[in-house]
Amino acid sequence: MRTGKKRGFTLIELMIVIAIIAIIAAIAISGLLSSQRASNERNASTSLKTLTSAEADFRANDRDWNHVNDFWTADVKGLYCMTSAAVTGAGGGTTDPPIKLIELSIASADSDGSTFGGTTEIMPLSTFAVSSAKAGYWYQALISDDALTGSSEATYKLDTGGTPLMGSCHNTAKFGFIAYPDSQSAGKYVFVVNENNTIFRSATSGAVKPGTSNPPGLLNAPYQVFPNDGNLKSYWSKLD
Repeated sequence: MRTGKKRGFTLIELMIVIAIIAIIAAIAISGLLSSQRASNERNASTSLKTLTSAEADFRANDRDWNHVNDFWTADVKGLYCMTSAAVTGAGGGTTDPPIKLIELSIASADSDGSTFGGTTEIMPLSTFAVSSAKAGYWYQALISDDALTGSSEATYKLDTGGTPLMGSCHNTAKFGFIAYPDSQSAGKYVFVVNENNTIFRSATSGAVKPGTSNPPGLLNAPYQVFPNDGNLKSYWSKLD
């Protein structure tokens, strides 16, 4: 009586199976990466909304206690690390706590590694956290409004006076922020917002991150300014 033998895969059949598995894995990985990018991008736009809410609170309630209703425009992390000038210096603790108007994760994702030196009312970010991207994105305070180029009102970082004096770090009417991806795999879009609380996004054609240091430093043009109406219509789309 003959006993049958199980036939194994031939080399060609094995190569076909491996190729099919590789294709399926590539599709799955691509889908996961795309899903992660989309999640990062949603997080970035939401975080910008958090910044606009923080600015409204900062101005309405005079959070730095300079006796002027103005926005903070020096950087991002100041909306967490600033202390009230009602107590001189930045002592922290229960007697002079930071204002913490934004999440620490947003403050630590400020791409500007410097601490604004015009006032002694700001605690160093290093007191609270190490700089790192938030869900694949970095954040930066914009320097001006391109729609007002040539006007004294274009610059966001102004000295609004007040007591105590703090230097060029406020604006009574305007501000702007940008969120940009840490890498092309982290996100495809940059996002901007200003005092009108409308988020705009623009697809990137390459790497936007200005450096490899941590934090990466300030963005180069044209991402330092809030776009004018013409550029918004041509290169940006408004998010609902």
